[in-house]
Amino acid sequence: MLNNLKENNQIVEDKPNVEKSQVSDLELWRAFKEGSNSAFIKIYETYFEALFRFGSRITPHEELIKDAIHDVFFDLRKNSKSIGETKHIKFYLFKCLKRKIVKELNNWTVRQEELTEHTPFEIIFSHEHFLINSQLDSERSAKVKEAIMQLSSRKREAIYYLYFENLSYDEVSEMMGLASPKSARDLIYKALKSLRNSLGFLPLFLIPPL
Repeated sequence: MLNNLKENNQIVEDKPNVEKSQVSDLELWRAFKEGSNSAFIKIYETYFEALFRFGSRITPHEELIKDAIHDVFFDLRKNSKSIGETKHIKFYLFKCLKRKIVKELNNWTVRQEELTEHTPFEIIFSHEHFLINSQLDSERSAKVKEAIMQLSSRKREAIYYLYFENLSYDEVSEMMGLASPKSARDLIYKALKSLRNSLGFLPLFLIPPL
């Protein structure tokens, strides 16, 4: 992908290198906007896998996901001077990728209601999520996974953003096109209530953030 961008003159002469220092998202983003080749590469290498995993929650079509990610980074380089600032790069990239994928799926004549109501948005659980819940044995862990997958696609999506990607309520709201952060909070609380009713308990990693 980076080679393709180079061939299209989308990578320019580097500015001060950011690879060797720990920088904030805002600093890294500003370096990229100022034309830093190393900042652009760092963003790509840091977030490509996360973007691919995120895309796989929306569609099983791997080539579509890869093409959409390529388009996201191509557009970033092309419009680097005009795009706004961000303090949360992953959130910004997730928004761009979701928009690209949904647009492409719509071009495949998939109806919008099918995307919002029937897209699986499957959550892949890491072992760490269950390690922090000492009360969960393997059987109860399986029940938690099953209960979450029984939620509606929208509720799973909201839980995924908040608990597995660590987005804020503001960011969840924006990602999902909700009216306000309160709408995101309400949706998540409804999901948690459903889980509590189904399981009879709520795992520690799903305790709502303040």
